[in-house]
Amino acid sequence: MSNSSAVAQQIARSLVASGVREVVLAPGSRSAPLVYALAPLAEAGVIRTHIRLDERDAGFLALGLARGLRVRGAGSPVALVTTSGSAVANLHPAVLEASYGHLPLIALTADRPARLRGTGANQTIDDQAHVLSDVRARFDVPAGDAVTTADVVDAVAEAVARSMGTAEGGSTPSLPGAVQLNVQFDTPLVPTADELEAWTSEIAGESSPGTRSDVVSPGKPSAGSPVRRPRAHVTLTEGTVIVAGDAGGHPADTLRALAEERSLPVLAEPSSPLAFGGHDATTFVPAHARVLSERTDLAGAIRTVIVHGKPTLTRPVAALLADTSVTVQRVPDDIDDHDLTVTGEGSDDGATWARDWVEAGNAAVAASREDRSAQPARAITEHLAAQDITLFAASSNTIRYLSEAVDVRARIHASRGLAGIDGLVSTTTGLSLGLGEPVVLLIGDVAMLHDVGGLLTPTAEDTGAVTIVVLNDDGGAIFSGLEHSQPHVAPYLERYFTVPHGRVFGELANAYGWEHSQVSDLSAFEEAFSGARSAGAKARRIIEVRLR
Repeated sequence: MSNSSAVAQQIARSLVASGVREVVLAPGSRSAPLVYALAPLAEAGVIRTHIRLDERDAGFLALGLARGLRVRGAGSPVALVTTSGSAVANLHPAVLEASYGHLPLIALTADRPARLRGTGANQTIDDQAHVLSDVRARFDVPAGDAVTTADVVDAVAEAVARSMGTAEGGSTPSLPGAVQLNVQFDTPLVPTADELEAWTSEIAGESSPGTRSDVVSPGKPSAGSPVRRPRAHVTLTEGTVIVAGDAGGHPADTLRALAEERSLPVLAEPSSPLAFGGHDATTFVPAHARVLSERTDLAGAIRTVIVHGKPTLTRPVAALLADTSVTVQRVPDDIDDHDLTVTGEGSDDGATWARDWVEAGNAAVAASREDRSAQPARAITEHLAAQDITLFAASSNTIRYLSEAVDVRARIHASRGLAGIDGLVSTTTGLSLGLGEPVVLLIGDVAMLHDVGGLLTPTAEDTGAVTIVVLNDDGGAIFSGLEHSQPHVAPYLERYFTVPHGRVFGELANAYGWEHSQVSDLSAFEEAFSGARSAGAKARRIIEVRLR
C-alpha cells in the first residue's frame, strides 16, 4: 500500500469494522491522510468526530468519552488522532490516566517515514512509537510498499482488542487501557480528487447514516455464538468487608446484592458504583476512613477484604490493604459480566457486624456535622451529593469532602487512575458528550487553572452540557492538612506548596464564552445552581465559590 491515502482509508475501514464510533482529532499536517479518511465517515453519520486545538485537551476529552460510552453500555474504544512530534508527547497525561483507570483509548499518532529518523527532520522523533509509556500495546505501521492491507487490518484489530482487554493469549487476563498505533505517512498527504470521490462513493454505497449491518462490536459475540461468561470467586470469612473504588464507569450490582444478602459492610469511595445514586443504609459505611482510623476495635476485626475498582483516596484504606494479616481478594472491574461464585459463610452474626460499622460511620459524620455545615465548601459539596445529577469530582479536597457525605444520590465520577488534577474540564466535557446528558464538575481552583484550555470549544464543535463549580480558596489548600504544615517546615508551606495565585474566574469565563456567577455561601449557591440546571442541555456555566 504505497499511497498514504490508501493506508488511512484502510485504517478508517478497520476502525469502523472493530466498533469504533468516536474519534477525537487535533489539527496537524502529518495526520492529514487520517482526516480525509475519517471526515467523510463523520459526514455520513457512521462515526462522530470531535476537534480540539490542543492535544492535551483532545486526550482528556477522549478519556471522558470513553467513560461515558462505558456507562451507556457501548464500551468501544475512542480513537485519538494527532500529528507527529511534540503533539504525541502532549497525549501522555491522558494516556497514563486511561491505562491506570482501565479506559479503552487508541492513540492514533501520525509519523514521518522511518528514513527521516535520526536526520534531524522537523517534528520527527526517532522512536515515536515508544514515546507513550504504560500503554497496553504499541504498533508502528511503516510507510509505502512495506505495509500491506492485511498488516493494517491486523494491527487495528489487535489494537482495539488490546485497548478493550479482550486480546487472546497471555498468562493473565489483560485490562482495558491505552494503546498506541503509530502510522508513518509519506507525501503526498492529500488525496487526489478522484481518490476522495471514490472514498466518499464507497462510504455512501456501504453504509447508511449511523448504521453498519456488517459490524460486530469488539468483545461481543455474533448472533448464534455461545455466550461464555468468565468466572470470579470470593470466599467469605469472619470479619469480611467490601472496599470499593472507582471502576471506570463499570456497574457493580453483583457486589451490591452480595453485600445486602450477606450483610457485608461497604467501604466505598464516592466514585465507586457502590456509592452511585443512593446506597443500602444497612451496609454502606459513611466516613469509612475515619472509622478505620478511630475505631480500632472494628478495624482490627477485619480478616478479609473484597476489593472492587481502584480505592486510592485515603491512607487508612491503603494501610488496610497493605496489612499482611488481612486476606485481600480482588474482583474484576466488570464484575457484573462475570459469574460470581461465593464460598464461606462470613460472620456468625453478619447483621450485627454490618450494623456496628454503619453506626460508627453515622456517629463519625454526626460528630463533625456542625463543623462541616460552617464550611461553605463542605456544605455545597454535600448539597451537590444529594442531587439527582451526574457529578464529576476533581481530585484533592473535593472528592474527600464527598467521602463524608451521607445523603449520596448523585452519580459520581472521577479520574482515579492516577488521581491527577490535570485535564478535568476536558474530561468532564467528554463525559457529557459520551453520556449525552448534563454533567456537573466540582473542582478546586488549582485544578481549574491546570485545564483552562479545556474551556475552549471550537466554534463548529458540540460543547456538551457542563456546569463547573469552582471552590476557590486561592491555592492548594489540601497541603495545609498534610504533614507539610508541621511547625518546623511551615515557613515553606505557602510559597512551595499552597502557592496562592490571586486569580478569580469571571474574566476567564467571559473570554471562553461561559456564563459566570460568584457566590460565597450555600444559600446563594443553591439559587445560582438552580438557574444552571434550568438551562439543561445548553448549560455552559461557571459558578465560583469564593472561600477567601
